[in-house]
Amino acid sequence: DTGRTSDGGQDKTSQGDQQQGRTSAKQRRLNRLMAQNRKATIVIEHLIQASDVSHTMQHWHVYLKWNERLFHEMYAAYLAGRFGEDGANPAEGWYAGELSFFDFYLIPLAKKLSTCGVFGVASDEYLNYATANRQEWERKGKDVVQMYMSKYQTQQGSQPNKK
Repeated sequence: DTGRTSDGGQDKTSQGDQQQGRTSAKQRRLNRLMAQNRKATIVIEHLIQASDVSHTMQHWHVYLKWNERLFHEMYAAYLAGRFGEDGANPAEGWYAGELSFFDFYLIPLAKKLSTCGVFGVASDEYLNYATANRQEWERKGKDVVQMYMSKYQTQQGSQPNKK
């Protein structure tokens, strides 16, 4: 069937099918483009999230360096009365908070980075470091928090003046 009538004109049904075919092809291209854009947006979001916490996916000593700096910043805010709504001492929840952070944010993020594949084989390395740092924190974290406290107090030459 050529889609033409006996007088040589185009069959209206055939014209509609062709038009529908063109529209469908356009819609499929648009849908593919939109899906690519969504995937790219998700990858960019993962990259931004990872850049904020990249120290957790590196060697233990790199993680400790930046974790200690964050702890000291939070502890100084606590002493100044500017930490959190409840004003709780960050040292009291730091150990457990880090474990939860690894379990519910960092390790899932490292898995997402691995899945999206933008870092190639390095993604596996990030996941391995995050997992190893979590295990090391579980073993040593309580002592590390005590060391952070001692070091802060020595550097500041002061004792905590709250609770």
